[in-house]
Amino acid sequence: MILLACITLMLAMHVAAGDKLPSLPSISAGIIPEETELDFNFYGLTLRAARLDPVKVNSVRDHDVIKAWNDYRTRGAGNVLASLSMLSTELGLNDWFVFQLVRNYADALLKTESPMDRVLLEHYLLMGLGYDIRLARTERQLILLVPFEEEVYELGFITIGGKDYYLFYDDIEADMNEISVVYPCDPSKKDLGKGQSFSLLFKDRGLNVSTGEDRMCDFDDGQIHVACSVNPSVMKMLHNYPLMDLRCYAASVVLPQFHEAILEQLVPQLEGMSQCDAADALLHFVQYVFGYEEDDAQYGQEKVNFIEENFYYDKNDCEDRSVLYAFLVRTLLDLDVQFVHYPGHDCTAVRFTDCFTRGNGYYYGDDYYLICDPSYIGAPIGRCMPRYQHVQPSVKTMTVMSANDADGSPLQPRLDKRIIFPDFVLDTIPQPIPVHNP
Repeated sequence: MILLACITLMLAMHVAAGDKLPSLPSISAGIIPEETELDFNFYGLTLRAARLDPVKVNSVRDHDVIKAWNDYRTRGAGNVLASLSMLSTELGLNDWFVFQLVRNYADALLKTESPMDRVLLEHYLLMGLGYDIRLARTERQLILLVPFEEEVYELGFITIGGKDYYLFYDDIEADMNEISVVYPCDPSKKDLGKGQSFSLLFKDRGLNVSTGEDRMCDFDDGQIHVACSVNPSVMKMLHNYPLMDLRCYAASVVLPQFHEAILEQLVPQLEGMSQCDAADALLHFVQYVFGYEEDDAQYGQEKVNFIEENFYYDKNDCEDRSVLYAFLVRTLLDLDVQFVHYPGHDCTAVRFTDCFTRGNGYYYGDDYYLICDPSYIGAPIGRCMPRYQHVQPSVKTMTVMSANDADGSPLQPRLDKRIIFPDFVLDTIPQPIPVHNP
């Protein structure tokens, strides 16, 4: 086990450097046979891990699933788990990308086998890596049940024991309307609930999977100038990321060095400004340096950008700009920011402490927040779009909230065209927004 971990560390170092992985070195008993290794693709990288002797699942019936799962247990997967764990550490993967790492490994090992075989292996390995993941079946296929710490949108989920488990198939475009019953399988009941949920945030470390040359970006609105570089391979990884609450994007650091480079450039350009002047300068910057385009036109799907993605793509929408502006104001000015949601539109509001500007805003408790709309081109802080001046919005503080219990229905698809903010995490303003003319 220790030897394999050391070997895998060496391999991961080659991966981080963008090299093709070398063959495993010889051991006292001789060179490890090639059939004990498995090369697999991971977002353009060729990774190598120990090979596991696969098991065939005869049917989706419970006894066949349990038999196949127990066959994996008798064969042991310590070398495979050590390989995957070491690779995930060296590549800086969060829980979502560990999930993808395991799925890519299973695809490579069982590429000619059935979807049932791949899903069962994924379940076995993810449990071995310490996750609370469950297995279920329909009348024709196996399904992974994945619990997330954060609220996730546009994914179907089933509630078991008061906990939401999201449904993942073997890359099958399943029609949720055709699914009438989902049966939990749970081949290893003694291990249920012992693992950790999956978090979609980027918390303690950033991705370390860059390949090829970075794309150089330059942004200037006449007041603020920012030059940066972003790696296309990382942007590709984020393209189909699960949809979350806006606060999760604003709280995530995908590439720490990128964040540091951006902030180091902005700090001296805001030096000596009051809070209001600095917030105005940042608002003008976000309004003018990006083109505006809806997600369907740009991506063909609903998507919210992480901070880094806003600087990679030359266009974004109101949600993306709100995430970026909230991040900049909180990080650079240390001010409290709230996300403000109107029907069909999102913006932010800021609570200033050393300056006051008359404008559109609202009281949240005893604190007054000024509307700051990164998508209302030319509008200063405290200026709300006219169509929303008398509309009561919903607001969210920047505290990232975990997913709460669902409403108890057996199968609940979240397949909305837009991100929905569930009632149980909304702090609704009790009175209409007072309009103040600037």
